[in-house]
This record gives sequence, structure tokens and C-alpha cells, in this order.
Amino acid sequence: MTAERTLRHPWVIAAVAIVVLTWTWIIAAQDGLESWERSLTRGLNDAPDWVAHAMWPVMQAGTLFAPFVVALVIGLVRRDWFVACIVVVVGVVTWFGAQGVKRIVERERPIAFIADLHVREGTGNGLGYLSGHSAMAAAIAVVVLTVVPRRWWPGLLAVVVIVGVARVVHGVHLPADVLGGWAFGTLIGLVGVSVIDWHRRRAAPAPLP
Repeated sequence: MTAERTLRHPWVIAAVAIVVLTWTWIIAAQDGLESWERSLTRGLNDAPDWVAHAMWPVMQAGTLFAPFVVALVIGLVRRDWFVACIVVVVGVVTWFGAQGVKRIVERERPIAFIADLHVREGTGNGLGYLSGHSAMAAAIAVVVLTVVPRRWWPGLLAVVVIVGVARVVHGVHLPADVLGGWAFGTLIGLVGVSVIDWHRRRAAPAPLP
């Protein structure tokens, strides 16, 4: 039986996400790097290699294959194939939406701002804002919150945080990229939740006269 859960105060969550997305977009659109981003990036990137290695498996929760895996689990375990489909749609929209934002903002990766940064994944080239991994993890988590017990929520949020922090530890994103990714993914996820809520209300039996 599918758990009937929804998020409290979604409009408040959406408002905060919009503010964060706007703020980080403004930062990313500027030339140069603000001091807080530089300091935080260096601090996280200086983490030992074993920390980066430990984070790497969790970081895969922000890849394009993640929504398909999560959807399969929801479909098989919860028998809720509608939510499973929403997870896939939200994931795909988030991923390609993030790529679109990258092309609009055109912010470079951290290595372009901090030459001696330790890049632990790829070459460090390409566009940075916003973090697609962070956005994906946030979007999936927001939708999954509607089908898991509340005691699991801290674990889901921890995964989202680890994915974002790992992107900085691996030297491929700046903090504003991650914050913007979380905000963007949260907004897409909330759209998915609204569709789920609409479907549940529509499928609910009519009250007895």
C-alpha cells in the first residue's frame, strides 16, 4: 500500500528556493570569485583523498541514472508506478534543465578561478553553474519524501547534502553552483509533488453522502 504523504508548507519551501536560486545566479553571473566562495572551496577541497573516495558512491545519487534506479525501487517495493514515473520525469527535466542553465550563465569550473585546486574528477573544464548533480539529488529527494516514512527523511536530506559537498571536495563545483543546484532541483521536485498530490486527490474515493 502506498504511503499517502505530502510536504508541509510547499509554498514556503518554494519561496526560499527561489530566493536562493536568484541570489546564487547573480553571484555566478559576475566576473571573478567572492572571498567566501574561495575560502569555502579551498577548505572543502583540502579534504583527504579518503574522504573524497568515501563520498564518491553517494555522489552517484546525482547522476542521470539515479532517477531510473529510484523509480524502479519505488515501483517494485511501494507498487506506486505513478510516483515512479514522476521521479523519472522530474529527474530528466532537472538534468537537462540544469544543462540549459549552464549555457545561459556560462560560469566556468573552479579550476578557472583557483589554479592550484585539486581536481579529483575529470579535467575540471566546462561550465559550472549550476551543479546538475546537486539539482538531481534534491529533485529526487523532494519527490521521494512523499512515499517514505518520516523517519527516513533525515537520511534523504543527508544524501542531498553529501552529493553537493562532494562536488566541491572533488574540485568540480563552487559553493554557489551547489546551492543553486539544490534550489533548482527543489523547485522541479515540488512541481512533481504537486502532480502527485493532484493525482491522489483525483484517485481518492468520493465521500459518502
